[in-house]
Amino acid sequence: MNLNAFKEKLYNMGTKRMVQNLVIISLVAAILVIVSSSFFGTGDKKRNSIEDKDIQLNRQSISAATYEEQLETRLKGILEQISGVGKVSVMVTLKSSKEIVPALNTVESGSETSERDGDGGTRTIIQQSTDKRVAQGGGSITSDQPLIVKEVMPEVMGVIVVAEGAQRPEVTERLTDAVQTVLGIPAFRVKVYPM
Repeated sequence: MNLNAFKEKLYNMGTKRMVQNLVIISLVAAILVIVSSSFFGTGDKKRNSIEDKDIQLNRQSISAATYEEQLETRLKGILEQISGVGKVSVMVTLKSSKEIVPALNTVESGSETSERDGDGGTRTIIQQSTDKRVAQGGGSITSDQPLIVKEVMPEVMGVIVVAEGAQRPEVTERLTDAVQTVLGIPAFRVKVYPM
């Protein structure tokens, strides 16, 4: 009996120790997972931020002329599909170039000072200052590039459409309506002529 009691005591000690060891191993594994994710997880974030900046730079490289050409090509493609129109040429003019709005780092500071003189009078001095600087990209190759909040594409000033079927008034009306709808401009900015 003494041997069986010893085996049971040894077994109970082993399981308690095994449970303690499993808890310790689990804690160490959890800490390693957290630490390794902080090291390896930033690579994805850096890669994503670099890709985002590349996208921003590509958007910045679109000039007003390219924007005009894209509008003309897309308009021509859709207008030629309208019944009775035939072959189409389109010219789009823009009011200005695009506007790029950079992100700003704004620092505001202020102080208020109250002074009393010997005669019982008080004087309060309030000073406020604001410092605005264009935010620069950080942590990548293109860190000297400004961060862009938004781009405002130029407003369309006018559109001229020359179409084969424009001799018929109903075709001219459909072309004018289509251009107005696509670009969101009033009818007086759209002129349609026969080819």
